[in-house]
Amino acid sequence: MQSRSANADLNVAILGPLGTYTHEAAYKHFGSQATYVERETIKGVFEAISTGADVGVVPQENTIFGSVVETYDNLRETGFVCGEITLQVQHCLLVRTGVQLPEIRKVLSHEQALGQCRDFISTNLPTVSLMKTTSTAAAAQALLGNPPDRAAICSRVCATLFDGLSVLHEGIQNETANFTRFYIICKDQETTITPQVPRTPRSQALVRISPQLPSSTASSVVISPPSISRLLSALQINIIRIDRRPSLGGIPFHDTYLVELQEEPSVERDTESSWLAEVVKAVQRVEEAGGIAHLIGFW
Repeated sequence: MQSRSANADLNVAILGPLGTYTHEAAYKHFGSQATYVERETIKGVFEAISTGADVGVVPQENTIFGSVVETYDNLRETGFVCGEITLQVQHCLLVRTGVQLPEIRKVLSHEQALGQCRDFISTNLPTVSLMKTTSTAAAAQALLGNPPDRAAICSRVCATLFDGLSVLHEGIQNETANFTRFYIICKDQETTITPQVPRTPRSQALVRISPQLPSSTASSVVISPPSISRLLSALQINIIRIDRRPSLGGIPFHDTYLVELQEEPSVERDTESSWLAEVVKAVQRVEEAGGIAHLIGFW
């Protein structure tokens, strides 16, 4: 992985606002030297990589809530996955620097974060009042313009984002096994060779697969498309997850499958390009079996 200074000119689009867990994941990966461009929606992040951002960071899956549908919906037509980040979601209690636990009278945060930290609040702050905010980041920002007897539940990155705030307690959520995986996306496959993007040796790939539409011969004999099981078998590569979304053609029950592949750990290769060559051959085998296949991720 390159040093953080290598990312000084890197523009990273994120699902905003600044201070969210997507921002924290991006900061964890790219560091303080990158420029973070916030977008209001996941679709907005995908649009940003087509209009100037070098890379984008979007949530892909959470261990509690499952797959992020909007991310997969956008991958049906645009974007290329060039990396991933896994972040343990840890809610922190932030205060104005110097404030101690007995001084806190009110706790601010998003409604979900307040609920996810109810055990800590009831045990350590049983008499405080709770105040809902539009986001966890907004709660942290609100501390700066209010009396010092208030605290915010938010991500750790907010302490670096807003001067004058400190982390008083970390990991105060009820559920400790809460992880979110994020995709790093770029405009196309060629972008992945940009030296500013930190990465480890690549061993995973994402392929978009759709069965061909039914067709008919001159004698009106209907030719059914191959089954998805036949197309998946044609890959002949280790499959670690499959996500299904409706296709964009408007045809009822005609689906697009986003299939994540992983190189077998026991396979030794001389170069990274040999793994890429195997994935490309797998895509060709799917096409020869009657499917429509595109490589939309390699990391």
